[in-house]
Amino acid sequence: MDVYLPTDDYLTMFLMATCGVILLLCFFKLMKPLVIKRRKGLQLKKHIDGPNPHWLFGHLNLLKPNQHTIEEVCKRCLDFPKIGQVWFGPFLSYIMLHHPHVVKPILTIPEQKDNMAYRFIKPWIGDGLLVSSGKKWHRNRHLLTKAFHFEVLQEYTKIFNKCSETFLKKLDEMKENGTIEVFEHTSLMTLDSMLQCAISCETNCQTFGSNLTAETPEHKYISAVYDLTTLAMKRIFNPLYHIDFIYFLTPSGRKFKSACDYIHTYDEKVIKERRQNLLNMLKQRSLSSNIDPVEASHADFVLGQKIKNGKHLDFLDILLLTRDEDGKGLTEREIRDEVDTFLFEGHDTTASGISWALYCLADNPQFQEKCRHEVVHLLQGRTEVLWSDLQNMPYLTMFIKEVLRLYPPVFAIARTTSQPVTFDRGFGQDQHCLDDKPSNNFDCGKTLESSTNIGIPLMVLHRNETVWKNPTVFDPSRFDKENPKPIAPFTYLPFSAGPRNCIGQNFAMAEMKVVLAKTLLKFRLYLDDECSKPEMLPMIVLKSKNGIHLKVERII
Repeated sequence: MDVYLPTDDYLTMFLMATCGVILLLCFFKLMKPLVIKRRKGLQLKKHIDGPNPHWLFGHLNLLKPNQHTIEEVCKRCLDFPKIGQVWFGPFLSYIMLHHPHVVKPILTIPEQKDNMAYRFIKPWIGDGLLVSSGKKWHRNRHLLTKAFHFEVLQEYTKIFNKCSETFLKKLDEMKENGTIEVFEHTSLMTLDSMLQCAISCETNCQTFGSNLTAETPEHKYISAVYDLTTLAMKRIFNPLYHIDFIYFLTPSGRKFKSACDYIHTYDEKVIKERRQNLLNMLKQRSLSSNIDPVEASHADFVLGQKIKNGKHLDFLDILLLTRDEDGKGLTEREIRDEVDTFLFEGHDTTASGISWALYCLADNPQFQEKCRHEVVHLLQGRTEVLWSDLQNMPYLTMFIKEVLRLYPPVFAIARTTSQPVTFDRGFGQDQHCLDDKPSNNFDCGKTLESSTNIGIPLMVLHRNETVWKNPTVFDPSRFDKENPKPIAPFTYLPFSAGPRNCIGQNFAMAEMKVVLAKTLLKFRLYLDDECSKPEMLPMIVLKSKNGIHLKVERII
C-alpha cells in the first residue's frame, strides 16, 4: 500500500536528517581531540607507575578535597616518590611531579599556567600576570617588577601596621567571649590592606565584617570581592558548574557575573580619575620647570608629591606611570586586569598564610615564646614594626617558612607545556633512585610533547619523606642558615620558582612578619581543647574545613 507524504513532511525529514548528520560530525570533531588526549595519556602511563584509573571516573573516586586525601597522597610518595599520573575523568590526565629531580626541568622554563586551574576566575582577573603567557607575559612581568621594589614595599609596611592594629583591636574585644575563629577576620584584614596598597581605597571592611550590607560604593566593592572569591571556590567542586553555559544560568553564576561587572566598572572609574590626576600633576610640573611632560612622568616625582601630601605611591600609580623601552605604557584593560590580579593573589593567599601561622604559634608554645622574645628584644618597647626591622627577625622568618612548608596557601601549581620538555631523570627505574646522579643502567629520561598537562602538588613535595626528614614534624630549625646541609633548590616552593615565580613574595612575607610580630607583642595564643583541630581544605587556597579556633590572652 502506497503512503502519501505531503511535500512539507519530506522537507521536515530532509532537515532532520541533515541536522542529524551535522550533529554527528560535530560530535566526532569534538571527540577527536579528547580521544587524542586520552591516547597520549595512556602512552605516558606505560612509563609511570601508579594505580590504574577507572575507565570513566579516572582517579576522581580516590581524590576528594579534604585532609584525608592529602595524607593518603603523601603516603603514596613512598611508592612513587618522584612522578605520578592523575586522571580527572576519562580524557584529562596530569603528570604529577613531587620531587626536585623532576620539578626543576618544568620550573626553569617560562611555561604558561594551566588554564583549567584558573579559568573560573578569569572573568574577574582577565589576562593579568597570573594567567597571561608569551610576549605579553614577558613585557608585563618586566614592567610590574618595579611595583614590588623595596622603596614601594617600605611605604606598604605602614599600611600593614595600621590594618593589623584594627585586627588586633577586634581580637581584644572578642577574647572575653572565649574562642575566636581567626580566618574570617584575617581575610578581612588582608583585604583591607590590599585595597589600600592597590588603589588607596580605605574602607571599614574589618569592622562591618562579612555581613556586607552597606550601600556605599566602597562597601559594595568589598562585597563584590568577597562574593567572587567565595563563589569561585564553590564552583570548582561542582562538576556541572564547570560548563559555562550552565553555570551562568544559575543564581550563583548570575551573582558571580554581577559582581564581576561591578568590580570592573568601579576599577575603570578609579583608573580614569587617577590617570587624569597624575596627568594634571605632571603637566603642572612641566609648566613650572620647562620639563617635557614625557620626561616629567617619573615615579620619583609623583612619589615625592604624594609623600608631601601624606600619601603613598600605590600599585595603580605605578601601573599608570610605567613605560617599556619604546615609551609605551599599559592599556586601561591591562591595568584593570593587573589590579584585579593583585587583589586576588594578595588577599586570600596571605590570609591563609597568616591564619595557619597563628594556629602553629598556638600549637607550638615553645616556638611561640622564641618568636616573641626575638620581637620584644628587637622593638625595644615600640609597637610599630618598621621596614628596617623585617630584616632582623631571623627566627620569626624561619618559623614562617616552616608554616608555609606544611601549609602552603597555594597548595598546587599547574603548567601546560608549549614545547617539548626533556626530563633527564624520574621515569622508569629512576623513580626510586634518590642519589644525586642516576645509575647509567637506568633508562630514566623522557621528552614530553607540547600540550602536556603538568601538576606540581606543593603540599606533597613539602611532605615527601624521600626529600624531607620527619616531614610532618613542625621544626623551624630546618631553615637555619647555619645548617651544614642547606635546603636543595626546587625542594621548597611556597612561592613557586624560576621565571614564573610569585612576583609578590616579598610583599606577602613583609605583611606576614608585621602582623605576626604585632600579634606576639600583644597576645599569647592558645588552642581551645574543646574545638577540633583544623582540617585542611584544598580549594583555590588552603583553608580549614572547620575553621581555625584560638584563644588569646592579652600581654600588654
